[in-house]
Amino acid sequence: MPEPRPMFRLLGPVEIRAGAGLPPRAGKPQAVLAALLLRPGRAVSVDTLSEVLWDGEPPLSALSNLRTYVHRLRRALPGDGAGVLLSHPGGGYELRLSPHDSDHLVFARLVRQGRDLLAAADPRGGAVALRRALELWHSEHAAAGLERRGLLVPELAHLDIERLRALEDLAGAWLDLGEPRHALDTAWQAVSADPLRTRGWQLVLRAHHRLGEHGRLTASYEMARAAFRDALGRDPDAELAELRERLMYRPYAGAS
Repeated sequence: MPEPRPMFRLLGPVEIRAGAGLPPRAGKPQAVLAALLLRPGRAVSVDTLSEVLWDGEPPLSALSNLRTYVHRLRRALPGDGAGVLLSHPGGGYELRLSPHDSDHLVFARLVRQGRDLLAAADPRGGAVALRRALELWHSEHAAAGLERRGLLVPELAHLDIERLRALEDLAGAWLDLGEPRHALDTAWQAVSADPLRTRGWQLVLRAHHRLGEHGRLTASYEMARAAFRDALGRDPDAELAELRERLMYRPYAGAS
């Protein structure tokens, strides 16, 4: 049975996909919505939302503006947000969500499920769950296009990192399933988004080894070195060089 379609999207442009809907654009109502989505079932104070919107320099009309943004969100929700978007006596706001209401909550659940299956030596089941989780993303970044201020900075960065970790977990599952080409394509997505991820590069090298691509293995290692030197002024961790040496001189015969 297919899962319910999430009402909210955070894994890409922020939008509401029910009722009147909120279009995927990078405006202040979307910033308020992102903050509320990241604190589901909890009151988010006016001060916290002000940091998200104005980075500590709110205009004199800040409270009035915030109420306008919340009003726009309510109008975009079914039933004008009754029972979903709540006002608190202290001036804060709360978004009440079920686990399937927002794509980032579904993503987190599917990733946990996938990792549990991998830990239980079920790479096929793990790969299915992780692929479903990653299919929820519509951009390389959560809340794509929004300026990140206040709580959006750490929370959205965490989601972005979880996407990369899920890609790496899926690449590892593909290797366990004897699908090195899928593993290589998936691992490349991770290192293309963040070239300083050692685990991503390890998976790239292992996939090249399984494919018998020793020349490409060396070329990818040199790309990793260049990325680390450009960003950090040093080579990657020694374990990556050691892995490259082991794989270069050992033909693939089972697990690498």
